[in-house]
Amino acid sequence: MISTNEAFELIRDSVRPARLQMLPLAESVGCRLAEPIRSDVDSPPHDKSVMDGFAVRSQDIQPGMSELKVIETVVAGGWSEREVGQGQATRIMTGAPLPAGADAVVMIELADVRSDDSGDWVQINIDQMPSGKHRMTQAANFAAGEVVFDARHSIRPIDIGLLAEVGCHSVPTYAKPSVAVLPTGNELVGCEHLPDRGHIRNSNGPMLTAMAESLGLPTTSLGIGRDDPTQLSQLIELGLDHDVFILSGGVSAGMMDLVPGLLKEQGVEQIFHKVKMKPGKPVWFGVRNADDRQTLVFGLPGNPVSSMVGFHLFVRAAIDQMTGGTAGEPESMSCLLASPHQTRGDRPTYWPGRLIKDDQTTRTVEPLAWNGSSDLRALGQADGLIYFSPESHDHPAGETVEFFPL
Repeated sequence: MISTNEAFELIRDSVRPARLQMLPLAESVGCRLAEPIRSDVDSPPHDKSVMDGFAVRSQDIQPGMSELKVIETVVAGGWSEREVGQGQATRIMTGAPLPAGADAVVMIELADVRSDDSGDWVQINIDQMPSGKHRMTQAANFAAGEVVFDARHSIRPIDIGLLAEVGCHSVPTYAKPSVAVLPTGNELVGCEHLPDRGHIRNSNGPMLTAMAESLGLPTTSLGIGRDDPTQLSQLIELGLDHDVFILSGGVSAGMMDLVPGLLKEQGVEQIFHKVKMKPGKPVWFGVRNADDRQTLVFGLPGNPVSSMVGFHLFVRAAIDQMTGGTAGEPESMSCLLASPHQTRGDRPTYWPGRLIKDDQTTRTVEPLAWNGSSDLRALGQADGLIYFSPESHDHPAGETVEFFPL
């Protein structure tokens, strides 16, 4: 039996990156970049005005009245045809290229325009103008060839604008792995059926499918695998056609726990079996490597809370690694325990908990009443999992604990 840290290390050492794919920009949110993104343009592409007003030579603005000849108008999307000379100004709009000769922009609110037979004149109602005022220089944001996003950056909606600006209409990302889910056991019936004696409804299949789909992954449910080697072997063969294959049940040490042996027969190499944790100790992980595909296989315990914890910790870590991340524990937050709590045994425990206070200075969590790894009701009330170290069984109120949001 290995520790959770050893399990994460084995996942890191075993998992290949998913294949590279090019996605349209609009479909890339939530993916990680497989390559750095470099700009193909300067931003801005030219010196530009950041105000509506008049482009001037700063040395022409003198104490007292400064009246300048307006020689042309430049709008955003246009371009200046004339250089601003001594005693001249160009009417300019926000974002328009600054004309040659000008080094500053006077806001329109500080200017008065008059017209006569010779054209337009602008009176500047300030005594001086520093060079560079209301001007943004070419490449002030970034230059052509500069990296704007590193590889492995996770694309957010707010990143789409910058990717569009640098011409990244086709985004290099990692392909989303396909997932297959197979709960096993003669005791399982569909949720649409009222269970007979000795039967229970299949909760793991829909739950694990929903968890995979919540990560944006194409997911296939393979139904229910019975404790029959022939039928189970056929379903396993179907599952191995996917990038990630998740089974639940049949991975412990009982007489009907057929999964590890059948996986071995189909070329799946066991990487680890049993992790020192509670719940979820029997979790199984293996890989089948082919020339053009690697399939990751997880055998999760049949008890539903154990199955959920195994997915949350290990399946997510493997998918994260495949798609450009680094396998490791999911993000957690430090919280204060709201009430005393006791644990038992020598394994780290992930206990359902509810976040009851979360402000800028304090986060507090409450352990929920929980009857063990078959008790899904506690999960329905939980915001996450409280981690309790096995080093102590008595955990007083106010103790700092790690909380893993679900």
